[in-house]
Amino acid sequence: MSTRNVRTFIAISMVLVFLGLTVVMALFPLFSAKNVEIKEYADFFVKIASVYTGILGVIVGYYFARLHGGKDGQDVAGARTAQSDTPGTVGKTG
Repeated sequence: MSTRNVRTFIAISMVLVFLGLTVVMALFPLFSAKNVEIKEYADFFVKIASVYTGILGVIVGYYFARLHGGKDGQDVAGARTAQSDTPGTVGKTG
């Protein structure tokens, strides 16, 4: 399995896990047997969601920066392609 495939799998897995967590947390007050105070739960949900949304943003941002050859994120395959270009085609992809 290549590095790109592993990165893709990890990024997609993280997005799905955090999406699932958000759905469970959003639906918890509706299906819970406990009497949940909606206003307090909404405050709790906002605090927790902001923390894990930041973590998810860092993970996915790192993945897409590496995928699209960001400033420090050119991967090895992109470097090999740039080295093998013939004169006059430097910087062209495709």
